[in-house]
Amino acid sequence: MKNNIKTMTHVFLTGLAACLLYAVSAGIRSNYGIMLTSISDNSGVAYGQVSLVLAISQLVFGIMQPVFGIVALKKSNRFVLMMSAILMALGMFMIPYSTSVWTLMLALGIILPAGTGGISFGIIMGAVTLKLGEQKAATVSGLVNAASGLGGAALSSILRSTLSTVGLGATTFGLTILFLLLIPMSLLLGSQSISAVEETSENDESMGQVFKGALSNKNYLLLIFAFLTCGFHMVIIETHLYSQFVSYGISETFSAFAYSGYGVATIIGAVISGILCSKLKMKNILAFLYSARAVTTLLFLLAPKTPAIAMTFAVISGLTGASTISPTSGIVGKMFGSKKLGVLFGFAFFSHQVGGFLSASLGGLSVEMTGGYVMIWTISIILCVLAGIATFIMKEE
Repeated sequence: MKNNIKTMTHVFLTGLAACLLYAVSAGIRSNYGIMLTSISDNSGVAYGQVSLVLAISQLVFGIMQPVFGIVALKKSNRFVLMMSAILMALGMFMIPYSTSVWTLMLALGIILPAGTGGISFGIIMGAVTLKLGEQKAATVSGLVNAASGLGGAALSSILRSTLSTVGLGATTFGLTILFLLLIPMSLLLGSQSISAVEETSENDESMGQVFKGALSNKNYLLLIFAFLTCGFHMVIIETHLYSQFVSYGISETFSAFAYSGYGVATIIGAVISGILCSKLKMKNILAFLYSARAVTTLLFLLAPKTPAIAMTFAVISGLTGASTISPTSGIVGKMFGSKKLGVLFGFAFFSHQVGGFLSASLGGLSVEMTGGYVMIWTISIILCVLAGIATFIMKEE
């Protein structure tokens, strides 16, 4: 009985630390836009230039994930999580004192997003898997993934309130303190465990050997293609779906409501996916999710564009959205071990960002060339079908 209580407490504290870390890191990253006008007014830097800084921050976030994965492999997850919390705090603290595009680029474009790249899903789940093992970590991964949505919603409300009442300086100072509080969470999550000791021998591999082994694994390459497709599909939704609803004559109010439904469904889908990862083959979960995206998107394009159809499509898109993250990270961990999860999931996530960049660019081009979104959605349907096939035929062991 005592052992069961001790185990449950260990799982709870580990999961709580992981959720808090990812909620804050992903939450601030999804709310840069709320701070954009205040940062522009405070710094005297033009709105368009601040937007460019934020665009650079997205690239830095994507690039730093595999970089910090390498550091975690050579040092430890604890070291990366602590260092990243400090980088986040430093970048946020510097923002109100940045009065040129170059100092703002350093604070908001490089230091802060580099920190969020270190406190990423791959690094966090690498630490969780070492502490809890694959079975328990699979369930926890869904909660951690869902925490990003909850963190984004909470920080969105807080930022809107504090920016309008106490201003940018006090807001960024409060966030700096919050980021520093992630350090004790990092200590809790990154502490040593039996499973960590068991895998220390894997540290002997060089980075060249790690990447050579991964990139020569056809299953990992199939997974990367599928995750690139995930980014392609998700960014269409995140950047164009609201405008698409409005273009169909659906009111802006209802379009925003449907988009909120997408956000809530994303959280629910993430939790369900995490639970299923501990019970089913994760490659089959991915195959179902990508196939479901293809089918629902095709039906949406063919269906009459009514508010009910828009809401249904938004909710289903949310349920099948971020839910790919848990099985993708789980398969990477199964293939290469927990110690390599940070670097190799980080590399896969970078492909996700590349897919997002492509669809964000092609989405605008689609509207300019055709006056609508059918072209970009058609490309996404084809990619989702291929991703469904790729994940179904792959081996996750």
